[in-house]
Formats: sequence, structure tokens, C-alpha cells
Amino acid sequence: MERAFSVIRALRELDGAGVTELSKRLDMSKSGVHKQLTTLVEEGYVTKARDEYRLSFKFIADGEYVKNNSSFYDVGAPETDDLANESGDFAHLVAMERKDAYCVYVAEGDNAVATDVNVGDWISLHSSAAGKAILSELPDEYRERVIKQELPPKTEFTITDETELAQELDEIQANGVAFEDQENVRGMRSVGAPILSSDGDVLGAVAVSGPLSLLTDDRFRNDLPGLVRQTKNFIEVKVLLESRESIEEGSHVPKDFY
Repeated sequence: MERAFSVIRALRELDGAGVTELSKRLDMSKSGVHKQLTTLVEEGYVTKARDEYRLSFKFIADGEYVKNNSSFYDVGAPETDDLANESGDFAHLVAMERKDAYCVYVAEGDNAVATDVNVGDWISLHSSAAGKAILSELPDEYRERVIKQELPPKTEFTITDETELAQELDEIQANGVAFEDQENVRGMRSVGAPILSSDGDVLGAVAVSGPLSLLTDDRFRNDLPGLVRQTKNFIEVKVLLESRESIEEGSHVPKDFY
């Protein structure tokens, strides 16, 4: 099973490949690669055209199933749209699943500039605003484990010192908002906030990103944090309400709340 997933990841990273290229990439025998590919083709997750293998559209169906069965995505996506429209920037929704965080939705405002964040991307916990927001709210044991592991520099501004990162995470937890200033991509900034369940578990994060020319110091530090916190709050409340039984007649919740 592990080998099959390695092949799938490699096909995505290489945007399609042949047996020989995959064999070199994965340091796996050609016969081993071919065996995994044959199974994946039979299951419909990989297609073959001449000597090149590519991921199939079946992943779209599986992805849609996951989205349609997620209340987090259901209420988070429209709120992320509102954040992008109100800020004018690029906004993205991140979900925490087991030990990793993934981007599950993106939205573009009128002035948005494309970033390197795409749906399905793994999100760095130590160098991105969304990642640091999530990391600040994780249980102490897991948080410490992440901090003490290797903190690879994405740019010259990435925090790679354990003590410095721990101090910043404490500030994020106290203020409810995380800042990323060219730490993940040079020339780009981001503001994020963690999204928590009613029990205090980390569900994910929401963030806005943009170039230095658009996320000027005043917007970056003063204007956007309030918008991001508001979006985080709306998502948290709606996730809570979504998890309850149907609202009874006479509820104090306005009919047009949704």
C-alpha cells in the first residue's frame, strides 16, 4: 500500500511519467513500479497513454465525496469567499487532518495575486500563517514535537530557531492571529487564524495572502487581522450549529443566519 501511494505522489509531482522515470524517482525496481501501476490502472486511479502514466479523473469523484461529507468545508468555503471579496485578496481554507494540514479551498478577491497555495497542497506548519495558527493551538506534546524537529528554511526569513518559534506561537495563541512575512515565499505575506471546535480541537485555519505591494504594513498589521478573525469566528459558530440537531421553532438564531 505504501508503494502505491508513493507512485501516486510521484505521478502528481512529475505531472505524468513512464516506468523508467518513476523507477529512478522512487529508487524502486522497474518491475516493482510496473506492478504498482498495473494495479492502479485496474482500479481506475491511473491512466496510460502510450508509455506515459497519469492520474485519472477518479480522484475528482473521491475528492467531491470528501468535500460533500465535510461540514467544515460546507460552511468554511462560502466564508472564505466572503473574506476574499471583502479584503480583495487571495484567501484560503486549511483543514487539519491527523498530523498534517492541507489547503481545501481557495478564493480570489478583485485584487488577488496568485500564490503558490493550491487546493490539495500540504501546508507547512512552521513557515506559513495558516500553519503557525494551527500549530499554536495543537496539544503541547505535538506542538513540542514539531518545534524540535527540523525546521527547514523556505526563505531567508523563515524561523528556524526552536525558541524563537515557540515564543511566536505563544503570541499567536494569545492574540488569535498569525503573521507570515516572506517566510514561506519571498515577496509574499499572509495573515491567518486558527479554527477550533467547541471542544477546543483544531479543525484548521483560514488565511489571506498577497504580495508586499498589496499587503502593506498598515493593512498587514491593522486591517486584515480583524477580517480574518471575523471569518474564523463565523466558521466556528456555523460548524457548531451544523453539528447540532435541527433548530427548533422559536430558536434565538435568526432564520437568515445562514
